[in-house]
Amino acid sequence: MYFRAVPASHVPDHHDVVLLLEACASRLGDDVLAQVRSECGDDIRYRDGYVFQHLLTGPKSISELANRLGVTQQAMSKQVGDLLRRDLVVKNRDPADGRAWLVSLSERGHGVINAGRRARASMSEQLAADLGADVTAYLVEALWRLSEQTGAMEHLLSRRLRPEEAR
Repeated sequence: MYFRAVPASHVPDHHDVVLLLEACASRLGDDVLAQVRSECGDDIRYRDGYVFQHLLTGPKSISELANRLGVTQQAMSKQVGDLLRRDLVVKNRDPADGRAWLVSLSERGHGVINAGRRARASMSEQLAADLGADVTAYLVEALWRLSEQTGAMEHLLSRRLRPEEAR
């Protein structure tokens, strides 16, 4: 249960919306990661998802991943090597160019994505139960409007967030 009454003495004189959003996003993100780790193993990292999002549509080269994430090819090679060691991705020769390698999600990597989806859905359901249907609908609408105004959702969906910006 996430929702509980907060004593008036704990409510600041001014409401720092940015701080509240950051605190909630951080806490919920940590809870999603904990649930994913409980299903998939303690070696799962928050930043893995930034690479996974680019692999959902199919295999990519290391240079394409680096370009999409705005990191160097060397940094992406290191991260892909780490993902390979943890059996989250696989590398195969590019059928169009036998000299090149393509990275794709492994079975375990797909399992991590599915676990993350289940965790977010479960938490959304719990928040809706805790807050009530009306408050939840209002919150979702307000957050969508905020994301449209700030471009936050567009930024997220472009999947251009860099791994070192992740926790």
